[in-house]
Amino acid sequence: MHSPGVFALTDLDWILVAGYLLVTLAWGAWHARRAGSSTEEFFAAGRGLPWWLAGTSMVATTFAVDTPLAIAGLVATEGIAGNWFWWADVLPAMLGAFLIAHLWRRSGVLTDNELIELRYGGRSAAGLRLFRALYFGVLRNAIVIGWVNLAMLKVLQLALGLDPATGSWVLAGLFALTLSYTLLSGLWGVVLTDVLQFTLAMVGSILLAVLAVGAAGGLGSLIEQLGLVHGTRAASRTLALVPPEREAFWAFVIYVAVKGWSSGNTDGSGYIAQRLLATRDERHARLAAIWYAVANFVLRPWPWILVGLFAFVVHPGLEDPEAGYVRVMLDQLPNGLRGLMVASLLAAYMSTIDTQLNWGASYLTHDVYRRFLRPGASELALMRVARASVVLLAALGALATLAMPSISGAWKFLASISAGTGLIVLLRWLWWRINAWSEIGVMAASLLLANGLFLFTDIPFPFSLALVVAISVPFALALTWLTSPEEPACLRAFYERVRPAGWWGPVAATLGEKGQPLGVWPWVEVACATLGVYALLLGTGGLLLGRPAFGWSGLSLGLATLLVGVLAGSGRPRPVAT
Repeated sequence: MHSPGVFALTDLDWILVAGYLLVTLAWGAWHARRAGSSTEEFFAAGRGLPWWLAGTSMVATTFAVDTPLAIAGLVATEGIAGNWFWWADVLPAMLGAFLIAHLWRRSGVLTDNELIELRYGGRSAAGLRLFRALYFGVLRNAIVIGWVNLAMLKVLQLALGLDPATGSWVLAGLFALTLSYTLLSGLWGVVLTDVLQFTLAMVGSILLAVLAVGAAGGLGSLIEQLGLVHGTRAASRTLALVPPEREAFWAFVIYVAVKGWSSGNTDGSGYIAQRLLATRDERHARLAAIWYAVANFVLRPWPWILVGLFAFVVHPGLEDPEAGYVRVMLDQLPNGLRGLMVASLLAAYMSTIDTQLNWGASYLTHDVYRRFLRPGASELALMRVARASVVLLAALGALATLAMPSISGAWKFLASISAGTGLIVLLRWLWWRINAWSEIGVMAASLLLANGLFLFTDIPFPFSLALVVAISVPFALALTWLTSPEEPACLRAFYERVRPAGWWGPVAATLGEKGQPLGVWPWVEVACATLGVYALLLGTGGLLLGRPAFGWSGLSLGLATLLVGVLAGSGRPRPVAT
């Protein structure tokens, strides 16, 4: 074991780190000419991404440097079951994969935000498009960049022993490097570097988990030491896959029963939609979304959780539990592997920053500048705006870093202010009656309620999230009925291009058609795939935590049900645009 303190990087370590950075920059430069030819190339990769590239890029973006740190903190403070905060997102991922992914590709829009004026009409739609472009593309984007920068700064300070000022300068250099290749390469370069970065980040996290478990004397010994250090009751709470305490159990229920469908991208919006829109065809879009869900929730979590458990044993009582992951790195990694681990964390950091910059710039360029400021702008002018937007977002993200308190706290804040929106954005694809005021209402209600509860009450998360959902969703649905439907011409145009299944009978009737009912099979596919991913996730945990019968049963059930969902969906006919 190495003494805690800082990484003493050898020449080999520095060569590995420098080699990774040079390869990344060279890759960006290689794609510069292609990316600069048009906004469709820069933001949608010419709509030529295969499913495995698009799906892996989605996973790489969610695998930021903040994620292992935050999960180590969750394990120490809330136990393994604290991860249900994000495990609950399996359901929206599968809803997006089986119900919506192919519709995104069929829509042919350049950004997911452009869909607003395809689906809705009039001034309310234009205002909503502008607001969402600024709110998601700038404000929320800056918050995400800020917490990822905060995590990288923690790593630099703890691992390399840098003081805050020096760490900030090093972070600025890394940020500038990421900005450089993002400016050069567009989405093609971002996606290809994402694959390299995801591979490197996974290798690093698995390697650290293996070394940590080995240092503990094996998985059984790690579990035994957890009980010796923290007591049997605390150890049981930490290892529980479902929280045993009453308050924690009800938090788990809210995550699974409420957060999944109400908060987040139930239709795969944001950078997920950007990848779906960039795929080769509808089949590739759907497979990309399924691969993302499986890789994100089955492959990623357990190496981080094992390191978090080890950190909780050897570094109990840390003032900042999120620092436990870095402490284990300091303790366990020998020369050579330290450079690999630093490179893997840089990869995790850069894979998120490059996506946030490219995706946010697509909003500012396509949904603000081209739509509202210069509708007739040339591709050359738009490419200048695109690259200027990347630089602007980088500057705003750097400023947001200064105001970021903690990583998991930022996660929960964003979940709260979007509570309730998930159902409405899903329904806009499935039900003709949803209008622009439905989205405006739910966003306004969620923003006001979440901030009001945070400022003026002591209601803890996620109970505050449940309250926001209980008010914002009925408010939005009531507003839907109190306001007029979208104009028939607008609804027909959307229906003819996208051909959505669901409750579109009145619109289909105006075209002399019956429409395509959603039926039961899509929900069977979603249910089977969701159950399959959860069974694989928990089955893997069962094997690692010394519950072999539970583990093998979970893996068997997971593979079977996931295959049923995927194969059933592959054989089901889908309506196509005419």
